[in-house]
Amino acid sequence: MRRLLASTRGRLVLTYAGLLAAAILVADTGLALALTNAEQGEVDQVLRSQAAVIVAGIEDVNGTVHLDADLPTETPGGIAVAAAVVAPDGAITKTTTQSLSPSTLTALAQTVRQQHAPVWRSVRDSHGVSWRVYAEPLRATQATGSVVVVNRSTAELQAGLAQTFLFLAIFSALIVAGGTFLAYRLTSSVLLPVKRIAAMARSMSEHDLHRRVDVKVPPDEMGELVQTFNAMLARLEAGFESLRRFTADASHELRSPLTLMRSELEGALARPRTPAEYVRVLDEIDGEVNHMARLVDQLLMLARADAGALQPARVPVDVADLLHEAGARWRPMAEGRQVSLEVEAPDSGTLSADPDLLRRVFDNLLDNAVRHSPPGTTVRLRGARDAHGWTLEVTDEGPGIPESLQGVLFERFARLDGARGRDTGGAGLGLALSRAIAESHGGRLDLVRRNTRGAAFRLVLPDAGPESSERSERDAR
Repeated sequence: MRRLLASTRGRLVLTYAGLLAAAILVADTGLALALTNAEQGEVDQVLRSQAAVIVAGIEDVNGTVHLDADLPTETPGGIAVAAAVVAPDGAITKTTTQSLSPSTLTALAQTVRQQHAPVWRSVRDSHGVSWRVYAEPLRATQATGSVVVVNRSTAELQAGLAQTFLFLAIFSALIVAGGTFLAYRLTSSVLLPVKRIAAMARSMSEHDLHRRVDVKVPPDEMGELVQTFNAMLARLEAGFESLRRFTADASHELRSPLTLMRSELEGALARPRTPAEYVRVLDEIDGEVNHMARLVDQLLMLARADAGALQPARVPVDVADLLHEAGARWRPMAEGRQVSLEVEAPDSGTLSADPDLLRRVFDNLLDNAVRHSPPGTTVRLRGARDAHGWTLEVTDEGPGIPESLQGVLFERFARLDGARGRDTGGAGLGLALSRAIAESHGGRLDLVRRNTRGAAFRLVLPDAGPESSERSERDAR
């Protein structure tokens, strides 16, 4: 029983059995009351009819009760009854079947005379037999003060009701037992997928995430549970695969500069070098160290974003100043590649954000745009406010993003050309980090130009709060 109660199936079965038993108990109680009332009503109707028959046969002869015949001992329908007539002076005329004592009959007559109305009673005789008694007074034109008493034994009625109640109890117990058994079998069938899911979850490791729960279930809550569990496994598998690729790519990115640095150092230490050669080696190593520092910084920031610890230090930021500053930083590089960089900034407007993090976003987007733009083309940096906040876009006229790479564009270490060299780009973390920064501000970063020449990235950020807007207006005055 402890194991049954400890299991979900046991609790469900016991709950169902309890509810079924309570429902049957209520139904049985109602049925028993209905049967009892019906039987008692029938008895009362028989007694009332028999009393009317007796009263019809009584005459008042000079104030004395006169019976045309002996008191009947059964009804016209053959039902055995007992009767008695109690006169005002205490004389009792009764049937031979009357087992109620004279004192009981006298007391009933006295009660009727006091109430001037018929009286119903349930009494027991000297043998312990239960009787239903009806007594009524004789009316005018009859012997005033006399009382007619009619009674019928209820022993057979109570025995019949007892048998009926016993049958109901046995039948109800069988129903509860059968219902409990069916509930146990049904819950066993219904909870079978849950049992398989639990067994599968206990046996799974990180190497088994490709497995799925294959159980035929109807499209109901249980089917939804199976689908949800399989969807969770799919997400875990995708997450582990992404982590595996991330670890492999990060290892590759860190191993490459270490290999170059070791090669340079071993070459420099192989034989004595001139000061100029040592300076060249140190310059090469310094470049690799700077690359590794940037990579580690980006990885740490992405790790903070994954842990939910990337919290922007929000301050009021003038959007126009932010855009013009970003354009000024990247205009020399754009001019060196014969690319025009245009800034379309609003006249005024404030954004509640972390300016250092937003500079990282614009540096990543402008770096990609300038590097992939052919000579003679234009890179545009725009900013505008709408009803939902600020929309900032960086567009170029380069070759665009291949359709096959658009789905993985914001993944870590994603590169358009798949190259691992750092002379044509970074480590492939810029867009992933930019999207993480946008989401930490409550915004989003998306590729909006997909199937035309060039690429367009849209950064959507929520508007500044009321305090920042009021402060911006006061500063403008």
